[in-house]
Amino acid sequence: MRKNTLPAFPSSANIHPIKSEVSTNIHQLYVVPTQKPTPNTHRLREGELILYKRDRSDVWQARFKLFDRKWHSISTKHHNLEFASRAACEIYDEARFRERMGVSYTRRKFDAIAKETLKELQDEIDANIKAMTNKDYIRVINKYLLPFFGKRFIENIKAEHMREYEIWRNTLMKRTPLASTLATHSSAYNRIISLAVQRGYISAQVPLAHLSRRGAKGKSRPAFSRAELDYLLNFLKDYSLGGHSALAKEMRLLSRDYIELLISTGMRSGKESLNIHWKHIEWYVDHKTDKRYLRIWVSGKTGARYLIAKHYAEAALQRLASREKLFAGLTLDEVLRKKYNIPLFRLSDGTQPKSFHTTFIWLMKASGLLKDTATGQNRTLYSLRHTYATMALIEGNMDVHTLAKQMGTSVGMLERHYSKMTATLAAERLA
Repeated sequence: MRKNTLPAFPSSANIHPIKSEVSTNIHQLYVVPTQKPTPNTHRLREGELILYKRDRSDVWQARFKLFDRKWHSISTKHHNLEFASRAACEIYDEARFRERMGVSYTRRKFDAIAKETLKELQDEIDANIKAMTNKDYIRVINKYLLPFFGKRFIENIKAEHMREYEIWRNTLMKRTPLASTLATHSSAYNRIISLAVQRGYISAQVPLAHLSRRGAKGKSRPAFSRAELDYLLNFLKDYSLGGHSALAKEMRLLSRDYIELLISTGMRSGKESLNIHWKHIEWYVDHKTDKRYLRIWVSGKTGARYLIAKHYAEAALQRLASREKLFAGLTLDEVLRKKYNIPLFRLSDGTQPKSFHTTFIWLMKASGLLKDTATGQNRTLYSLRHTYATMALIEGNMDVHTLAKQMGTSVGMLERHYSKMTATLAAERLA
């Protein structure tokens, strides 16, 4: 009698794992026996929650399914199985509760969300979206918010933490911040909260503490009177020709043109004005009157806009063009038509001054105009912008809506700073 040569049913020792439940070779098809739990795997909550250990680690990990039917993993941070089981069940129950509330199953600390916010702010800066404002937010987050709130869970920040933060911040700043400073801090904090809600880390329904915006009232900014401004512009004619070194002489010449352009436009000193290139300046012709006006494209704290310069700004542009070697033999009109992509304010070696602050302070001391007699404060380059707004409202009778567009600010901001002047404008109608 022939012996049966068919192979015996394979034992579990001879079974090798395969990648698919169904083999492509029908002669190899067999049932894989149910795997028994290993000492490094434990099932809880009817198999919905599994404890396991990774290779070369004695810490128990938890893996569980939520309503989305996907597996989620997290460390229990325990070596003891009993403690790990208890921790895993608490994590699982909280995750299911958070899922029902419509928020992320894991809790995130403030620093993790703040770092995501910092990346989002930098992306906006790279896209030229509110670059100055976003840089202020980044500075506040890195210097103040992260060091204090960093290791707290965002939903656990309460009103008492806000009070502690305010004391800590004021001590670090060594002063009581102005309301405008607090507004920046509050807005930076709210950007972090908004991102957390937007990405589902917390629910919009969860009550959260917020930073106060109430601070010390800002002092009136020092400006120049009409007589002081006329004296300054006349003083600059001779002062700009001096200087103890080659660099100082160039800076004095540049500062005269810089100051005249600021006072004739109301633009911001710093980035907004230093970013101007020759290609950003053009003649705008009013077709109704055939009059032409200098129009300048600026981009700064509140975005980009066109502004109109007063007629005397043309003299400053002519002086700047006459000192530019590249423009030799060209009239100002020809220079503007060619749209040169080079900075308006630059030195003879092609470099651009980082700031005119120091040069301006020396000018103020030399002219005797450093101290504003009305406020007792030292004047800064910002005083020129404040002077422009003051004279536009009082002397030029410009309405606040037009002035707001010209200066790249809001009507509300102008009304807060210049409310007394707007009442003065209506004196004829009120008397």
